[in-house]
Amino acid sequence: MLLEFWERLRGYDKWIETAATINSSDLAEVEIGKARMTRFSDWEPIDEWQSKCQLAWTDASRASHTATYAVAEDSPLFQLYDGQTVAIRYNPARPDQFYLRGVLGSKVRTGIKKTFYFIARWFATE
Repeated sequence: MLLEFWERLRGYDKWIETAATINSSDLAEVEIGKARMTRFSDWEPIDEWQSKCQLAWTDASRASHTATYAVAEDSPLFQLYDGQTVAIRYNPARPDQFYLRGVLGSKVRTGIKKTFYFIARWFATE
C-alpha cells in the first residue's frame, strides 16, 4: 500500500508499462560496512552480493532504449539473468527514463544497512 502511494506520488502509475529484456547481468561483491570481530580489535568488512543488469525495451514509437540497475542479493530482481523479461514502466515524455518496482526497495534496504553499520561502528569507537 505504501509502495502504491509512492508510485502515484511520483507519477509512475501514469507511465507506460512494457516488457524489458535483460541483456546482461553481472554479479559483484560489494562492501556495505564493517563490523568488529568479538576476539579481535580490528574491523572486518561485511560484504554482500550485488547484481548489476542491463535491460532493453522499445517505446511506443519503436525506438530502442537501454539502462542499467543494481540490486542487492535480498531483492527478487537479483535472480534475473540474460534473456529474461521483466515488466517496467517508462516515462512517455522521456522514454529513456524507466521505473522497475523493486529497485527502490533494494536501495532503501542497502542504505539502512550502511546506516546501521556506521552507527554501530561510531558507538563502538566511543
